[in-house]
Amino acid sequence: MLESELWGILDWLNLILDRRFENILIQTDSIETINATMEGTLGNSNSTIVKRIHQTLKRVKQWEVQHIPKGDNLIANSLAKTVRTRKLGLRLFEDSL
Repeated sequence: MLESELWGILDWLNLILDRRFENILIQTDSIETINATMEGTLGNSNSTIVKRIHQTLKRVKQWEVQHIPKGDNLIANSLAKTVRTRKLGLRLFEDSL
């Protein structure tokens, strides 16, 4: 699951950068994902995906990684599952809020 979470973060970072946002808040319910991402800030990660995330984050003005409760992360989890299957095409997600 960690890899799909990281791919989801990278894909969304690229989408956000295409829209020229300068401040990014990454929210996840996975402590493992937070730890992997933060290890990359210290240059301690051997993971190619974490290195790519940090290369992408260098292009934004400000960013933060935040832990959120599992129930608050339903949309992100569905996106991570979609990324894991890597199906091509447009996907629309409806937020019930």
